[in-house]
Amino acid sequence: MPQKKKTASKRKPASKRTKPAASGSQLMQLRSMVSQLRDRIEKEAHARKLDSRLISEAKRARDEIVRQVTSLRDQGKKLAEQLQSTLTDAKKREKARQDAVAIVTELREELARKTEDLRLKTLELRDLAQESAQRAREIIQGAPQTRAPGSSESGSKEE
Repeated sequence: MPQKKKTASKRKPASKRTKPAASGSQLMQLRSMVSQLRDRIEKEAHARKLDSRLISEAKRARDEIVRQVTSLRDQGKKLAEQLQSTLTDAKKREKARQDAVAIVTELREELARKTEDLRLKTLELRDLAQESAQRAREIIQGAPQTRAPGSSESGSKEE
């Protein structure tokens, strides 16, 4: 049995010698594969960081846009209400202006009628004043001869 041990021990160093030579190239391959995998993992980690950063920035941008859209929507509603109020006020003012124009037109027509009535009464009063002055002159002069035939009878009844 000791022989077997010797042969076995001899084989081990021989196998160790062959393995390092074979494992040296395998080791180099494994090291290069590990470095490639490490590089790939680092690239993927970097890409994930970039992706997560981009995602968070996109979320922030989306939130900002949503906030701005909400703000613009609220401003639009306020402007629409103001416009509606202004239009209502404008309609009320236009109606009031039209009512005022109608009243002014009526007042002008009434003023024209009353001015015409006043002119006619002024003419009538002027005629009456002239007639009264004529009668007074006749009375003062004592000349009933110049009276008009219709006015002499009524004038004598009044005296």
